[in-house]
Amino acid sequence: MCLVGCAQEADRGAQPISPGPTSTTTETPVVVTEPPTTTTTVTLPPPVPITWRSCGGDLDCATIAVPVSYDDPTGPELDLALVRNPADLPDQRIGTVLVNPGGPGASGVRRVARGFEVSPEVADRFDIVGFDPRGVGGSTPISCGAAVPAFRATDLSPDTPQEDTALAAAAQAVADECLATEGDRLGHLGTAEVAHDVEVIRRAIGEDRISFVGLSYGTLIGQLWADSYPTSVRALVLDGVVDPAAGGAGASLEQADGVNASVDAMDAACADDPACPLTASGGLLASYDELARRLESGEAADGSGPNQLAYAAFYATYDTGTWPRLWDAVALGLTGDLSAVDDLALSYERLVPYAPFAIVTCLDGPHPMGYDAWKESATAFTQASSRFGAALANELLPCAFWPAATTTPHPVRAVGAPPILVIGSTGDAATPYTSAVQVARTLSSGVLLTAELDGHVALGDSDCVAERATRYLVDLVVPEAGARC
Repeated sequence: MCLVGCAQEADRGAQPISPGPTSTTTETPVVVTEPPTTTTTVTLPPPVPITWRSCGGDLDCATIAVPVSYDDPTGPELDLALVRNPADLPDQRIGTVLVNPGGPGASGVRRVARGFEVSPEVADRFDIVGFDPRGVGGSTPISCGAAVPAFRATDLSPDTPQEDTALAAAAQAVADECLATEGDRLGHLGTAEVAHDVEVIRRAIGEDRISFVGLSYGTLIGQLWADSYPTSVRALVLDGVVDPAAGGAGASLEQADGVNASVDAMDAACADDPACPLTASGGLLASYDELARRLESGEAADGSGPNQLAYAAFYATYDTGTWPRLWDAVALGLTGDLSAVDDLALSYERLVPYAPFAIVTCLDGPHPMGYDAWKESATAFTQASSRFGAALANELLPCAFWPAATTTPHPVRAVGAPPILVIGSTGDAATPYTSAVQVARTLSSGVLLTAELDGHVALGDSDCVAERATRYLVDLVVPEAGARC
């Protein structure tokens, strides 16, 4: 499900926190002098310089070709869509920052076109370039998805043989449709290929080194790119970190604990807020469980179901500004009006298109094949979270009917890369803080910045984080050990 690594594309609702206390340090700029090299055995196609064209306002757009398979670099191709927001102060320009906003399935073109910004200083000094990963948006998009609404309307928490049969059939239908529409390309849409695409983009831009900002799932792309092409990296910012050692459809298990902790925090915040409408009904958790019971029994059905309630809770974990909306939605649901629950659930479903999200996630790590094996593996999720475990596991059930994974999760060290800034938020349910800690330790040059925040992705929610990221991108100065915002 999208908690694996989505980053919201809408304007952030939470208020920025003030910069936290900092200490005097002996930080020094990082200077990279060696020529670009690679640690990959993949053969890339010859570089073709990008031809940019104006596409409205200050933006430039372009399309470049990449191989469908890097095992056949001169074979069939697909197109990648790019957009560039040129540096506001071209006479002070440093270089390019390439951006991926997450997903899998989020559009980097749309995110940059809407005004992605680390800070005004970064916008002054860098061209900000967004790209749509293969299969997404304008990059030879995946065309399947017609069977997804029926799948998402099927109870992801089956408790009868009939519900088991219905869920398996709905997931099989999604898988069959994508196999039919994507053909051989289906097996070449994983993150490993996207990481090579990033290097093709760098070569087409024509700079020896570029900087990369990866949000959420975008952190996985950045890590794999740095691992294969370490000295193509000028600076790498990872915010809302996915651990490549735990990737793929099985990576959600740790998220069950993260979702539980986030919803517990929402419950505590409700208890402390006189405006929370759930106090009289026992608080958020008790009210949520009662509404879930009614939905499971069919007492409250109006087209909504338990999936929509779970999706509403998942969406609320992304941003503390959404917590009161969940309180109000559950309170309204208990009166029989599920419109607010449906609105939150729809916002969750619209974070990224389901088909590219699921295909990439399914290719990025091993998973059970067939419904019976998948159901058995889902037991661990329900044990970790009785409320959310089944939905977390079964949201990716079509994986069980697609080809086996093309990537084996593994620790990434990116030996030879310059210092890499790893940002982890302590209250992040989608990409738990422990993932950021582990990735920072595993990377040969990882530097951890801890953000004392609830919600997913710190850039945009913390002035302190934005300033630390700016100093790193502009001056190549990394935070001190143990830095916190």
